[in-house]
Amino acid sequence: MSHAGPPVIGAQAGGVVPRKAVKRTNSVQPNAPTWLDLRAIAHARASSEDHMHRIDHALCADTHAHWRAAEPGEQVIELHFHQPHDLKRIRLVFVEKDKGRTQQFTIRWSARRGEAHGEVVRQQFNFSPSGATCEIEDYRVDLRDVERLEIRVVPDIGDRVAFASLSHLQLG
Repeated sequence: MSHAGPPVIGAQAGGVVPRKAVKRTNSVQPNAPTWLDLRAIAHARASSEDHMHRIDHALCADTHAHWRAAEPGEQVIELHFHQPHDLKRIRLVFVEKDKGRTQQFTIRWSARRGEAHGEVVRQQFNFSPSGATCEIEDYRVDLRDVERLEIRVVPDIGDRVAFASLSHLQLG
């Protein structure tokens, strides 16, 4: 039986158990996520979007562009998949550098022609221009045959005027 990786200390009565190195045939890290190309496999819609910051900007992680609502208040982002997909991971990045506020978002999903399957997560966090300006939410999930994913963003639960935004949405 061979093992990959460095020696393990203390495995046999305090001794060292040598492990045989295994050569990797590709440069992908073993736990690196494989992200879906959301622009190719889904139609995205936002309840409001600034014409300079469209929702499709948030679906591509290799860009510095982002989505921003054109109107203040609660917003909804919907992804409608062309074909059902199994999801194992959901990653969102929110950035707010200018205004302190408490934001909440909720992720819901459905399969089989819109049948609702419930919430994946409901999360609140605080932005502070002098401190927390970026929030990264990364969830491991087990969602089967997803046809629709909904992200509801309340940009400020204190009911102050605030615009929802999303820097990146990645699914794997």
